[in-house]
Amino acid sequence: MKGNTIVEQVDHDGNTYMDVDISLSAKDLLKVLKTYFPDIRKDKGMITGNFKDRLYSIRVKNITYLGIPHPVFKKRIQISGDLKDFYNDSLSRGMTPLLLGIYTRDDLTLFCDFNIEDFVAKKSNNSSAHVYTEDLSFAAEDGIFQKTDYRGNHITVFRPDCVEAFLSEKFGLEAGLQEASADEDSAFDILDYFTGLPSPVSGTAPAFPGAMPDEIVDIFRDFFLGLPSRWDGIDCYKEMIADNYRNKYQPEWAGFYLEYRFEKYLKENSLEHLIRYEQNKKKNGIDLDLYFPTLMDYGDLKAHSDYSKGIQGNDWNTIFGILGQTDYEHHIYYIICEHATYKDSEHGYETTQFWNRAQGKSNLMSYQKRMKHHVVLSKMHILDINNSNKHFLSMFRQGVNSNGKLREPKIMIDHDMISKFSICDVII
Repeated sequence: MKGNTIVEQVDHDGNTYMDVDISLSAKDLLKVLKTYFPDIRKDKGMITGNFKDRLYSIRVKNITYLGIPHPVFKKRIQISGDLKDFYNDSLSRGMTPLLLGIYTRDDLTLFCDFNIEDFVAKKSNNSSAHVYTEDLSFAAEDGIFQKTDYRGNHITVFRPDCVEAFLSEKFGLEAGLQEASADEDSAFDILDYFTGLPSPVSGTAPAFPGAMPDEIVDIFRDFFLGLPSRWDGIDCYKEMIADNYRNKYQPEWAGFYLEYRFEKYLKENSLEHLIRYEQNKKKNGIDLDLYFPTLMDYGDLKAHSDYSKGIQGNDWNTIFGILGQTDYEHHIYYIICEHATYKDSEHGYETTQFWNRAQGKSNLMSYQKRMKHHVVLSKMHILDINNSNKHFLSMFRQGVNSNGKLREPKIMIDHDMISKFSICDVII
């Protein structure tokens, strides 16, 4: 059955477009579950299954638009008043209860697990559980996407080919998987892992304790205000290629062009005594690109599309490991370049073809669906993550490793939480 309101939808490549929702009948919802989930059957009116001798039950609903006047990217499942009865009945029968939504398009099926414990204890007037089209898009593209927002609500969106990975994680069958923890007691001497940057000797402290000093804030302000507001992909590639920049052929060119320009700015203005550009992508290395010697703290430079509902950050355990250091009060600074994004598919795939030709590729349309044509800068944010505001961070896990297990968790800053971290905002 088709809906009546045209809202955001997701295709099998993760691209968004506008169309009406599609809902399945109860019979068809059960058919989808039987197709993709192991040992599905109806038992005393309850949908049940068995995965590697782990019994589970499913309460399943369609994922559809939340409704007017809500934004077109907000979707939900309806939660019926007997959810707590279903939950308790499942537990009494030795089953793990799942609250599952199914998103349906002609070329795509996605599942969303809404952590049922987040809803059974709530009041009955909470009649829906929410998911964004962006969450669906991440799962369509990478197979599985999991997030826990700052309120503690936990969802996992996944494609049919990731059902086993989802169930394995749900039942704790992922050997060696380390759960992320914000517990400071588990903090480790993470500074020792950063090659070339020794841990502070006992008794040392940053020259400027506390918030980022104006001298460093002004460096970022002057840098961004000196940039052209529009970046064309082909021009950016040409500039990086001419300079033989190490990341000159990266497909996500906007973020790497930002890094290229900032590295160049630091060198040309002799500012590396205040901000150093560092990279350590080795195992156990800190995946933060900026180091502030006078602050003895880390940061990262991020290009961020303004249509995105959250800023995807770095490794969760790295962030909380740094904040858990007790030698002094640590800060992690995110420098965000917010921009509007214009897809190459809307401009004849000019950037796509240039990028492929520059590398001598025979397939000139490689990466065509994700390539950006140009971006227009709008804002710069300096975000300060510290022990006073870290509880506003969300967590996400996106995709699976080659062994089929979920990737390690990373932090996310929800768009409506930016103000909790921002110490400087500049209109570009």
